Amino acid sequence: MSVVARTCRALVFLLVVLGLPAFSLEPRTGGLEDDDVVVDYREGTYFANLAFLVAASPAVVIDVLTDFNHMVGIVPNLESSQIVSRQGNVFVIKQRGKANFGPFSFPFESLRQIELLPDGRILGRALGGSTKHMRSELRVQAQGRGARVDYQIEVVPDRWLPASLGVPFMRHEMAEQFTALIHEMERRQGIARSR
Repeated sequence: MSVVARTCRALVFLLVVLGLPAFSLEPRTGGLEDDDVVVDYREGTYFANLAFLVAASPAVVIDVLTDFNHMVGIVPNLESSQIVSRQGNVFVIKQRGKANFGPFSFPFESLRQIELLPDGRILGRALGGSTKHMRSELRVQAQGRGARVDYQIEVVPDRWLPASLGVPFMRHEMAEQFTALIHEMERRQGIARSR
């Protein structure tokens, strides 16, 4: 492996270890591939981050990301999604679904608190469900005629999954879910422009 390749790998690893999104990497537009999601596994915890540009305003992006009662029609692996309670900008969300990866199928449940902050961040944390621990931060910023989204999450699943399966599974699921969200953001932006 060349010195440049080793240096790049070390830099990406450090960004993941520090829990920072890879801001120096140019984000993808139009949809995500599994390789666009950086996942690391350390001592039972999965750490992941991704970044993308979307041809939609920050307001439309946040609108889609917080449309919890209609998320089943947006994200392919969800079977139910509902707002359990809301106090101002703090939601409690309950979701259920089944994630598929090759021959494997994993049912999941999620009870999360989601907080929308005025600076364009959306913070999440698990209250129950298929994880022992989950924290996430999503940041939406205006960029050009659209928006940039940076997302990072740390998760401890409720059951052990070998990293050799868990890392590619998590990369695939995050790419698939965010690609579906991107398509919905761009669809809604198109509707907004045509009005």
